[in-house]
Amino acid sequence: MRNANIELLRIVSMVLIVLFHFSVHGTWPEGGPLASDTAVEMLSFGGKLGVNCFVLITGYFMVHGHLKVQSLLRVMLQTWFYSFAILAISAIAQPDLVAPERLREAVTPITSGEYWFITCYLALMVASPFLNVLYRNLGDSGRRSLMVIGFVVLSAIPTITTYNPIGSDLVWFFYLYLMGGWLRDRPLWKRRGNACALAAGMLFVWASMAAIGWAQRAFGFDYVMPDYFIWQYMVPTFAASLGLFNLFAEWKMPPIRWVNTAAKGALGVYLIHDNPIMRAWLWPHLAWVYALGPAAILAVGVLSGVATYAVGMAIDLARIRLLERPVMRWIRGHWGVLMLEADAILNCTQPPNSHPPC
Repeated sequence: MRNANIELLRIVSMVLIVLFHFSVHGTWPEGGPLASDTAVEMLSFGGKLGVNCFVLITGYFMVHGHLKVQSLLRVMLQTWFYSFAILAISAIAQPDLVAPERLREAVTPITSGEYWFITCYLALMVASPFLNVLYRNLGDSGRRSLMVIGFVVLSAIPTITTYNPIGSDLVWFFYLYLMGGWLRDRPLWKRRGNACALAAGMLFVWASMAAIGWAQRAFGFDYVMPDYFIWQYMVPTFAASLGLFNLFAEWKMPPIRWVNTAAKGALGVYLIHDNPIMRAWLWPHLAWVYALGPAAILAVGVLSGVATYAVGMAIDLARIRLLERPVMRWIRGHWGVLMLEADAILNCTQPPNSHPPC
């Protein structure tokens, strides 16, 4: 049975990611009121919070587990399906959205960067057996040292100096993956500490957005942008991510069927709404809300996040039932043994009815 608390965090994280896309991909006017601009910026904060939590969840479950080729294949097929389906629908319904570069990206969505998160996530999954070996062999003191060094190099230095010495989303994913496993074995804070970390990170980022936005208008300040602190490796966002993740990880929820079902569509929601063709069509339709002021921007942003999740989830659950399950059943029927052998090679374990492991 899935952990309902973690599955609910998947849903919350994806809604936060939708809010980020509402903010950064919307066709907002330039030079508008500071309050309205700040409201738009505030909604962007949740996106990187959600990304961090998704990777932390992966490490939480997989650092003591095993990679399955079937899981890799499922994500790849899901990505290709939505990329091709949205391309085909757009080519018929609104051909002007299908620019030549979009066509190239849609044909190779995993390697072209059409979905940056999927590219990094699949690379993380492939690397997970090696990360698991590293985690097991470090021991408790080594893991603690790795978490501290990683925090300093990957988070503290970029936050303080505006210079990221590594500047790699994949390396950051590696760090979060190991952190997720470490938090499962050694929770970082108690409930009050997690709530404080989440609240402090959110309030700091929101206050900085307002302050930097005001300084830009009053003094022409251009050293950093108002959204400087929202990126996933910045200390305030990282602290808020850890607080949010741990609050849900420690929440003792009974099994809730609808939560577990709804969470299955989380990745599909991302693949649908953040497809480059889809977002070029979707977000301009909500540009009218800017004229209504900051309260309306925040309200419509949250409602659009929930509605986008609901619609995308319904689509993806239908895809799982009508397409994914039959296809994966056929693949297992024809190549099940080969997939088990590949699992054993990737994880250096012994498949059933085989000779000694590697």
